[in-house]
Amino acid sequence: MDILTASVFASALVVGIGTVCPAIAQAIAINGAMQGISRQPEASGSLGTNLIIGLAFIESLMIYGLVIALLLLFANPYAKPVMAERDTKSQVEVLKLKIQQAELQAKYDALPKTAPAKTK
Repeated sequence: MDILTASVFASALVVGIGTVCPAIAQAIAINGAMQGISRQPEASGSLGTNLIIGLAFIESLMIYGLVIALLLLFANPYAKPVMAERDTKSQVEVLKLKIQQAELQAKYDALPKTAPAKTK
């Protein structure tokens, strides 16, 4: 498995875990807030404010996971040498094809040039 394939799998893993875990944490936080509001309805204002702040912090963890996944996909420093090697190999293949083409053209140019015989 090369580094590019590993980067794709790692980013999928980061996004998968990075969305499931904060979703579970948000569900637990909302459950706790709803239980607190049901026990003390007069404290719903302060509980709601604290809930929104806590949910924002939990959501920021998911955004950090997304940023890491995007870095793995698009700005991976380990993938640059692999991509450079692939580019070099493709350039070498193109040069080999051009050399073959030039050799075939030289052989074609070396063939005797005779006009086709006219038949009547």
